[in-house]
Amino acid sequence: MAGAELLKAAAAFLKIGLMAFGGGISTVPIIKHELMAKNLLEPGKFLTLLGLSQVTPGPLVINGATLVGFYKGGLLGAALCTLSAILGPLALLYAAKGLFKTRPHLESRFGNSIKGPVTGLMVMAFLYIARSSLTGPMEWGLFLCSLLLASLGPLRSRYPLIVILSGAMGALFLR
Repeated sequence: MAGAELLKAAAAFLKIGLMAFGGGISTVPIIKHELMAKNLLEPGKFLTLLGLSQVTPGPLVINGATLVGFYKGGLLGAALCTLSAILGPLALLYAAKGLFKTRPHLESRFGNSIKGPVTGLMVMAFLYIARSSLTGPMEWGLFLCSLLLASLGPLRSRYPLIVILSGAMGALFLR
């Protein structure tokens, strides 16, 4: 049974890797849908996966694939899911490179055509994380203060400092 779960996870990450345009937070809805639709991860563990994937270096999809693979099949599972997540995009990259070399005008058209869907995926990711995280007035207050600091305040170009300050305020106020 564990082998079937691992193969299901590898297939899910192959699909995620092929569909994950934009990278980063825009991949959250795709990852969530694939893992939940195939019953590979419970909703509570999905937020843990997101948190761990953000604090470890590397792309979200790769970190998520490694974590789910390890959860389903140890080191072999981690390697299989990680490879599954990168094989599809690598194949597409080399195919696109060849196509764009012969038809350079298609490169800018492709880039322009995915801006809308990537923006939509980022909004979906924000809404999912906000719904799970912003559960009370204190959480909303900390979120809005962080947003103001990041966009208007004197720290607006110092994002790591804003993250550290927001975490310290959350630890202080949300015990």
